[in-house]
Amino acid sequence: MGETKERILTMLPFAAFFDLDGTLAMHNQPPAAVDVEAMRAFRARGNYLFLCTGRSAGYLYPAVLDIGFDGIIAGAGAYVVLGEQLLYRTAVPNSVLLPIQRLFEQSSATLIMETERNMVQLASPSAQKLVAAYPRIYTAAEWQERYGEEVTSKLTVYGEIPSAVLATSQGALDVIQHPTYAELVPKGCSKSNGIQRMLTALNLPREQSIAFGDSMNDYDMLEYVGIGVAMGNADERVKAIADRVTAPYDQGGIAQVLCEYLEKL
Repeated sequence: MGETKERILTMLPFAAFFDLDGTLAMHNQPPAAVDVEAMRAFRARGNYLFLCTGRSAGYLYPAVLDIGFDGIIAGAGAYVVLGEQLLYRTAVPNSVLLPIQRLFEQSSATLIMETERNMVQLASPSAQKLVAAYPRIYTAAEWQERYGEEVTSKLTVYGEIPSAVLATSQGALDVIQHPTYAELVPKGCSKSNGIQRMLTALNLPREQSIAFGDSMNDYDMLEYVGIGVAMGNADERVKAIADRVTAPYDQGGIAQVLCEYLEKL
């Protein structure tokens, strides 16, 4: 880390943004106790903690929320809340969602609607991937009947995205491709945009921010903040643009960096 970045670490207050999967924890497990302790110590010094995740608000769980965040960026920037104040909300419009759902009625891929309250999968009888924990529907009509009032922050696709879906979503959704799945987020949504909204509300410059992440939906976030930290288990493309690389999520990587920061105060 260069001299300028080192000097940034002495500024107060600081805002820290944490991805969830592959950064704080994996597979809905609790975060490492050493990381939680360091995060709470960081906050106790007058700094801010924010969860910044690709998950929708309906897919967060107590072991993470109980850390004590000052705000949440969910749905890869589709939902931004500071304390009790809703700063931003957008959704996949029904005019786009319903045609996409109809295409998946005959597809072997699985479509996940990630809403502010639920995770729902639309999977035809030929679908090759099912998520046991999610309620299943088979048709767009069933979605309208059971979940029509839901706010859908983003979509996730397991399996190859049908080409007709890409044509239907063009102009309305951005695609983030991962090795085994893809995220379809409302156009213009990103973690960095969510962070920008949060910092503006706090009247903090981006130089007084740090973010931790591991996957391609963290790429823009790590580029945007004052200090971008890639986990040791991160995608190599993410490591390449980070200011530093720390230990993997299950080896206290967050605590390693935050404890260095706390020693400089």
